[in-house]
Amino acid sequence: MFLQSIRERLTGFMAFGILGILIIPFAFVGVSSYSTSSADNLVARVNEKDITTAQFTESFGNYRRRMQSIMGAAFDPVEFESLVSKRRHLETLIDEEVLNQAAEEMNLDMDDESLAQQIRDMPAFRLDGVFSRDLYLARLTSQGLSVQQFERQIKVQAIISQLPTGILTSSITTNTELMEYVSLQDQQRNFSSILVAPKIDEIEADFNAETVQAYYDENQSLFQSEEMVTIEYVELNVLDIDLGTEPDEAFLKNRFEEQKGRFISPEQRLVSHILFEVAANEDEAVITTVQQQAQDLADRARQGEEFAALAGEYSDDLGSADSGGDLGWMGPGVMSNSFEESMYNLTLESPISDPVQTGFGWHVIYLREIQASSGMNFEQARETLIREHQEEEAEREFIDRADLLVDMIYEDPTTLDSAALDLGLEVRQIGPFGRLGGDDIAANLEVVSAAFSELVLLQGSVSDPIDLAENHLVMIRVQEHFPVVVRPIDVVRSQIIEEIRDSRAMDKARSEAEAMLVALQSSDHDLDSVAEQFGYEVILTEAALRRNFIPDRTVVEQVFRLDSPADGETVSAVVAAQNGYALVVLKSVTNGSLDVGSALNEQQYRRLIANAAASIEVTGLIRQLRDTGNVEVYEDRLK
Repeated sequence: MFLQSIRERLTGFMAFGILGILIIPFAFVGVSSYSTSSADNLVARVNEKDITTAQFTESFGNYRRRMQSIMGAAFDPVEFESLVSKRRHLETLIDEEVLNQAAEEMNLDMDDESLAQQIRDMPAFRLDGVFSRDLYLARLTSQGLSVQQFERQIKVQAIISQLPTGILTSSITTNTELMEYVSLQDQQRNFSSILVAPKIDEIEADFNAETVQAYYDENQSLFQSEEMVTIEYVELNVLDIDLGTEPDEAFLKNRFEEQKGRFISPEQRLVSHILFEVAANEDEAVITTVQQQAQDLADRARQGEEFAALAGEYSDDLGSADSGGDLGWMGPGVMSNSFEESMYNLTLESPISDPVQTGFGWHVIYLREIQASSGMNFEQARETLIREHQEEEAEREFIDRADLLVDMIYEDPTTLDSAALDLGLEVRQIGPFGRLGGDDIAANLEVVSAAFSELVLLQGSVSDPIDLAENHLVMIRVQEHFPVVVRPIDVVRSQIIEEIRDSRAMDKARSEAEAMLVALQSSDHDLDSVAEQFGYEVILTEAALRRNFIPDRTVVEQVFRLDSPADGETVSAVVAAQNGYALVVLKSVTNGSLDVGSALNEQQYRRLIANAAASIEVTGLIRQLRDTGNVEVYEDRLK
């Protein structure tokens, strides 16, 4: 990426200037700071064991990249740079450290053979289903890890996981727990309801000045303007750089011979899948349970059950379930990294994968056919070679110009004008926009985050380079800041009137629902006659489950909070609805039960309860270890 290149290539006067700035604090701190942690370099201390800023930064960066890979387009970089996200991750590191210390005290360990087997079983290091040492070494090298470093990391994680894993595997579900859970989870309720929506049209819009002023004074937070900024920016894009002339024939032929193995159309694979949908940020017990459900189906497919039939019955991917989970021919770069890696590790002899996690949930993949790769001759590859050479030249020019841009901005970080003038760039403006972003580059969350950062907004500095795409960057500066203010009453008068009308319409809807409840309880009238009297219709809902959304999702939730009626009785109440209120009459409650022969449901319920119990027990263990130890957190150093 460009930003890494900038770090590696930063040269010239400013580089020496920056070095000089860094030398000053080091002169006072001393060389020992490289090997020992100073108090200023800590984010936490756990029983005299330090978690340094560098350790946290590296761990949080890895976590952020992993979540981005899992969540894909749903990943929000602003959220994952917030103090809340950083503190949550620090809490995870502290939990891991107290578990590690407890494991050391208990002399827990992992023998070399178990370590080797765990590594051999990792899909990332398997080629055609078999462990490949060459692939293993190549993958570690690409991540900047030595074999010793990686194996030490795996061993530490395995040792730390022994305590929670032991709790999980030993957790059981009693028959009483199972029956109580099913009784509540699968409970059905029969009820009738009258929905009372607010009737805004019946509320007069003519309010006197005193009423409007009073509402304005009492609810000023409702009438605040959005904090906004207008920014100016310069943009550097490799696509705007001249591609230059074509290289000569000898160069092209030499390049082709050097890279002949690359000019092969990638292998295509015909695959199907079964998706078990679960959000990446869901509770760990739920994620584990869904993973186990996916594993059950993978095992059933391996035992001979038809994959297409299983997909049609169980897959949450509505787009492919009806066609047996068919995804068609797939090649590199189409699916997420985890899905693609698992897909290419499958063979026709072993075509069913174990569950694979992506941002959508857990997938079981079925490899049906393989279409071998095919090669290209020089003439077929010639245009590609020319284009790639020109793109390489443009990229080199882009990096050189980006280096100059960064150098010039660092010399005077208060303006874009001089750098733009020297490099022939246009200083553009966009805005105003708020913290939710705007159009064009303001739709980029990294740009929005930078615009409202302390460096750019409060200090008035030009931002660091922001990647919009590969070899495409901007540097921004806030041109004008519009802070939050309470808008004048004359500007928001129409909004105030609508707010008052909405509030009074809701109050009227509640009063009408309560009047119907009084009428129902104080006379011999039934719900139908009360509905007729007030001009409404009764909605009958039978065998409603907790997950139902008819007649109204909020109403169903409220009905399941009501006490069960006694035999021969009903329970009546006014409850909130999604739009207004509802008068409900709960008639009967039927507790859930396991159907005869529903072994699969019973197994899933037992796992869910056991996993939830284990999760609570592990949380309790960690809390006890933290309470009996000494944990210090320096939250201000996370910013």
